[in-house]
Amino acid sequence: MRIKKVLVTFLLLCIFLQVKATGLSSDIIFLDGEEWFLMAKPINMDSVLYSRMMNFLPQNHCVTTANWEGYTAYWEVREGCLYLQHLEICVYDQQKKEELTLTYTPKQLKNLFSPYYKRGRIRAHWFNGELRAGKGNLLRYVHSGFKRNMETEQVMTLRQGKIQSVQKFHNSKCSGINLLQSQDEITKRFPWCRFPEYKGQRLIFNIGKFQCTADGKLLDFDVHSVFARSKQENIKESNHLLVEAFKETLKSIYPWEVLLINGKLMVEPQNCVLVIEEK
Repeated sequence: MRIKKVLVTFLLLCIFLQVKATGLSSDIIFLDGEEWFLMAKPINMDSVLYSRMMNFLPQNHCVTTANWEGYTAYWEVREGCLYLQHLEICVYDQQKKEELTLTYTPKQLKNLFSPYYKRGRIRAHWFNGELRAGKGNLLRYVHSGFKRNMETEQVMTLRQGKIQSVQKFHNSKCSGINLLQSQDEITKRFPWCRFPEYKGQRLIFNIGKFQCTADGKLLDFDVHSVFARSKQENIKESNHLLVEAFKETLKSIYPWEVLLINGKLMVEPQNCVLVIEEK
């Protein structure tokens, strides 16, 4: 019975982790009067404050995979510091069978943020680190947390809620062949004639760390492993002939889809598995 309970707990944990691995809804931040999406939840980054917030939330607060807590915090930068402007909490009205939004001003949140409330304002004095704000079209999206990027972004470094530096970026995408949609082209170009021993084999390449030029030319990448399914052969040598042929094949394709994200060139996804098989 004990083993069964442990197994059930483990399965539930796995399901929970899978559900949590989703895109999260942003907070909102006002920078120079403009509204930006804040790719972070500053309140959740302090364990004590997060616990107090969970106790503060109404029992009927809305829960979604994108927003487990059911709240959205609105922030502003004033006098070089990050302040909480107000809080919106989604609740579900059982009688009306509809969702409602409750708004809380800093004065109403005075007790919750008592260590940080002063003269009618709440300064994010607890926060140290980077915050990223974005606006415009979505250029990159990974179905996990805040792993997405927008056309225009600002990366702010804060210490005790005070902004130390700000970097502004204009992100872009160079059109080309998407890595995850390249399987047929790679299969067609791969020099199967040089590898008769792998005829009819399904080859699984685990790859990542792509280096490319701005116009989509692939310079290099890592092949972590190659798995020949039928032969149950796992290859990890970086100088193996299969690895070298695979690299030659990908480098022969042009142009690849390339993103310029916060000053860095990247191919998306950054790590992936590609499967090819001679037909």
